[in-house]
Amino acid sequence: MLPQVQRADDPERNAPVEKSSQTNAESDAVDRNVNSYCPKKWQSHVTILSCYIANFSDGFQNSLANPTNVIFKELLGAGGYSSDMKTRISNSLIIGAILGVVVLGYTSDMFSRRSGLLFTSGLVAIATLLSTLALQVRPSENMLWYFVVVRGVAGFGVGGEYPPSAAAGLEESDEIMRAYRGPLFVSFTTLMATLASPILQIVYLICLVASNNNLTITFHAIYGIAAVLPVVIIVLRIFMVDSTLFHNSNFINRRRSFRLYLLLARRYWWRIFTTSLAFFLYDFINFPNSIMSSSIIASLVKDNDIRKTAIWQVVLAVLPVPGVMVGAWLTNAIGRRNTGIMGFAGYMLLGFIIGGTYSRLSKNIAAFVVLYGLLQAFGHMGPGATIGLISSEAFPTAMRGMGYGIATAFGRTGAAVGTECFTPLQEVAGSSSTFYLAGGVAVIGILVYCLLPESSGLDLAQEDRELEGFLAERGYSMEKDTSLS
Repeated sequence: MLPQVQRADDPERNAPVEKSSQTNAESDAVDRNVNSYCPKKWQSHVTILSCYIANFSDGFQNSLANPTNVIFKELLGAGGYSSDMKTRISNSLIIGAILGVVVLGYTSDMFSRRSGLLFTSGLVAIATLLSTLALQVRPSENMLWYFVVVRGVAGFGVGGEYPPSAAAGLEESDEIMRAYRGPLFVSFTTLMATLASPILQIVYLICLVASNNNLTITFHAIYGIAAVLPVVIIVLRIFMVDSTLFHNSNFINRRRSFRLYLLLARRYWWRIFTTSLAFFLYDFINFPNSIMSSSIIASLVKDNDIRKTAIWQVVLAVLPVPGVMVGAWLTNAIGRRNTGIMGFAGYMLLGFIIGGTYSRLSKNIAAFVVLYGLLQAFGHMGPGATIGLISSEAFPTAMRGMGYGIATAFGRTGAAVGTECFTPLQEVAGSSSTFYLAGGVAVIGILVYCLLPESSGLDLAQEDRELEGFLAERGYSMEKDTSLS
């Protein structure tokens, strides 16, 4: 620590040398507090609030694929809206998200969490507004390709939102409520994203009733709401600032050579590998089962009644919400890793049960929806609630966005692969096969979760100091290079 300059009018300047070390420590603490960076409490709360709304918005965007598939199929017919195009539209948001998480995971660490979040929110707002124009022209093949492109752009913004939002939210949670940062993190990530799905389905149903099943009006209404949400987030994020942890430990204005990235990979490769694999497996089975659920339910509803399909979709979308709440509580009660294992175990069990009894369940839609909802509830309770949390806590502040971004990119890749496999498998082997596949992948997920770190006991600031020590021992200083500022 730099020596302190003693003021001439300091009444204690002639104090004896034997002055207690406690007084010196208190003086040092005061000086550190005066000179230290610390966001105001209201700024921390704005950051957390923006994370709540942003993750709700992202969940809303992800869930739009369900009513969109129903609307396009009704407007264009089975011949005009092929299974290949349905898969492309469902995947466009996911593929855009893969690019977004990688790019923003890196830039949010190297530049600023706040700037990255403002950019992604703006991109989502613009791309969603462009999506609403799709039905301004007569539905056609060209319109569908246009929709694929603009949804991909929205996906880049949605995916880019995840790393800086998760990192900023976790760091502020650790600052204001360290003992409960896990449940708080789950509440503004998985819970908000999960809650968005039933609310979208309710809005969709209300629009159908109010417009007397006018699908064009309904389409414009749900996409219009999806465009407003990121605008609200932009306003909030104008007032947010980067966290204390990020201010004290980052790579801004520091020389970044290729050797630095090799050192980071050398220290954290195992955590990157295991979190990425767990993310891939969960999204591989969760995303296609979520975004294609409307197609499964529509096939079971008699007379293809779109309003009845929407009602069952609301019921199905509500059931996973309690699972997330239980998962948030369990992250502290039994730990992140054990919560994920329990969730995958439930997913495995119900996947095999639904697959084995599908022929009977398909004749009783109420029983099918309840079991299907419980399947998703276990997924959201376990890996859904914990994999993002572990992927955020397991990495130091200076590379939290990158670590989370890499893991999430593998997750979205799993979602894209799963979505590509879902429809062909369903057509060739029947709907029951998709549930057998989900149960089998869940078995692998349990094994992978056993390899993950138990991140609930990690001290985020201590992890930052250990990284600085690791780099210093190998000749790389974390001191800022003023020539780069």
